Formats: sequence, structure tokens, C-alpha cells
Amino acid sequence: MRKLLAALSLVLILIFVGCTPRIHILRGSYQSEREGSEYVVFLTFNQYDNSFTEYIDNREVDKGTYDKIENNRYIVKSDKQNFEIFLNAKNYFEITINKLNDGKPIQMKNIDVVPTYFDVDYEDIDTYKALLDE
Repeated sequence: MRKLLAALSLVLILIFVGCTPRIHILRGSYQSEREGSEYVVFLTFNQYDNSFTEYIDNREVDKGTYDKIENNRYIVKSDKQNFEIFLNAKNYFEITINKLNDGKPIQMKNIDVVPTYFDVDYEDIDTYKALLDE
């Protein structure tokens, strides 16, 4: 009888844990796919100081802060842009940059929970920063 109760308890625990919605935290590095776009967008989120850095083809084009609005929803703010992020169940989100991807949403996939930064100077950085201008 004890084995039956233990087994039943274990099954109920697994069902409840499996059915609990997952709440993702915006942290680490997110990257777009190269396929279907001329550029690769890369965003890094540092959860310790709520900062973000945005790169296009490894060129830093923007940085700022972000705040949690509610579960899976964040507002990202900088001098160049403000936008909202909704993390889906697979820890992806979409952003729209009007001058990229014909203005269609770009899917950003979490590739690591550790923020990654690029420290390379390019001579064409202003060209890439201009892609964020309205």
C-alpha cells in the first residue's frame, strides 16, 4: 500500500511540475538567424544591472536599460529606441527594425544565459547605427 501511495504521489508531482507554466527571465545573449536576412542581430542582457547592448553584424549599435513589466514581458529603453519584448514558451522573442528584414519581425533566439560582448572597432560603425534610425 505504501508503494502505491508513493508511486501515486510521484506521478501527481510530475504532472503538476510538467503543467506549471515556465517563466523565462530575460538574460544572456539572443541572436537572429542569418537565413532570410542580410544582417545578424545580436542582443545581450545583463540581469545584474538591467543593461542591454545591441549589435548588428558584431558592431555595437545601441545600449541602454530594460525593466520587467510582468511575467515574460519587458520594456527596453535607450537613446535610439524603445521597444517591448514578450518572451514566448521557448525563450524566443521578436523585434522589428524597420530598415532590416523589410520591416518584418526578427526572431531572436536565446543562445546562452551568459551575456556576450564584442569589443571590436569597425570603421563602418556609423552605417550600422543608422539602421536603427527611423
